[in-house]
Amino acid sequence: MSQHKSIQEEVAEAKSMFPAVNVPTSTPSFLIATYQRTPYTKIKMTLTFPDGYPTHPLIVNIDHDAVVPPGLKKKLEKELNTVAVEQPTQQVRAVWERLVSFVDTNLFVPCWKELRQCVEMVQKSDATAATSKSTTNKSKQKQSTITLYDSKGKIKLSLHNEAYYINCNITIDPAYPDFSAATGGKSCLLELTSTNFPKTITDMMMTQAQDIVRRMQEGLSSEKAMNLSNPVKVPKNFHLNIDEMKEKYKARLTKDTISNIKHDTEALKKVTDLRNKEASSVRAPGDNGYVDHKALAKERKDARRAIQKLTAEEKAADEQLEEKELAWKLEEQKRNAGYYDVYIPTGGTITPQPSLFVLVTFLVQKVKGLVVEMCPCCNKRVLPVCPDELKSIYNSSSSSNKNDKQAKEMRKLKPYRTYCGCWYHKSCLNTLLTEPPFGIECPNANCGRRVFHPEWPGDVKQLEREWAAKQARLREIEDAMGFL
Repeated sequence: MSQHKSIQEEVAEAKSMFPAVNVPTSTPSFLIATYQRTPYTKIKMTLTFPDGYPTHPLIVNIDHDAVVPPGLKKKLEKELNTVAVEQPTQQVRAVWERLVSFVDTNLFVPCWKELRQCVEMVQKSDATAATSKSTTNKSKQKQSTITLYDSKGKIKLSLHNEAYYINCNITIDPAYPDFSAATGGKSCLLELTSTNFPKTITDMMMTQAQDIVRRMQEGLSSEKAMNLSNPVKVPKNFHLNIDEMKEKYKARLTKDTISNIKHDTEALKKVTDLRNKEASSVRAPGDNGYVDHKALAKERKDARRAIQKLTAEEKAADEQLEEKELAWKLEEQKRNAGYYDVYIPTGGTITPQPSLFVLVTFLVQKVKGLVVEMCPCCNKRVLPVCPDELKSIYNSSSSSNKNDKQAKEMRKLKPYRTYCGCWYHKSCLNTLLTEPPFGIECPNANCGRRVFHPEWPGDVKQLEREWAAKQARLREIEDAMGFL
């Protein structure tokens, strides 16, 4: 009894010192407690009091769930059980103190699993790049690194591929995967520190990366966030997939639809019968050709009233059905946009999605992968081997001397990203878009989508007219040369 009493007193004292720790179950043999800094950092533990406690230390078990992956569970159990062994008395208080301190100071708790995936992603990208290079270049190649600062919630990411590099910081919001004012309303704040990529490319990539995070913290899936954050905007009347558009707006044939059609048919039949009755004449029985005007007026009046009543009822039913269909359309629009809930003002909520691993994957695949990307038309590297040469290409675009032959040749090699996500040389893209066949799909074997860029017309008919006019001018020049 004395042991039971001492355990109860110890738990009561620990509760008074850590009121934020919730204890739903407490017995002389075990207790269950939970602690959370945010709804996404909730950790549940079970403390078991063995016979002979506190001489025999308590046993800490951490529940494995969506917040606590196996790696974090193993780390916490090892650390907290060590605390219990080293503490002769008041082990509950010591264990809770260490847990609360860990959750409050380590901002990586809600993204622990993603962090491991990010580290593996960066290491794997270096291993993949190394296998594609000769042994002479391996020693010169700088390794990509990822450094973690758990107390600050900061990740230093340094990506290298050949002579190109990009260094950036990612700051995790304390409310991750949600957001707060600590990082300016961003669950993952991305900051570029240094790079030798041209500003045009880095601005495009960094803006899209941050937009992906913003859309995912609003509830979009990674795929939807990636598509909607595309920096190359599509024209208003540019249909990417006609069959997809038809399927999207196709009427749904359900039991309710069939029932409504039957109801409308019966209502129209009733109205037709009433109108026929209103238009018919009423003859008195036994009289040859005599019309009973009094009975006729009464029947017509009753028919008109019945039509008005039926019309009013059908109108109200139609308005109610329109409101219901409007709600369906709004719900479908939200679902097509990637949101999980319909409307925040009507009581719905948006569930933020974890975005750290998606962000790092984007930076590794899109930014680092751009270095070795091939132009789909000429099958040559889009970026030159030397970063200084790439800067010269971009500087040539702003050159005031338009007659400079060298600048003209360099401008032809300027990298352009199209709507489908592939990169082209400017001259290759111009040939692809301005010469027949028009409206061609991307030649990249892994793409196959329609090629579009806002600097070129998206209307196929306009492209055909411009090409025909160009051919006519060439024929005129040839005729003039032949005459001379």
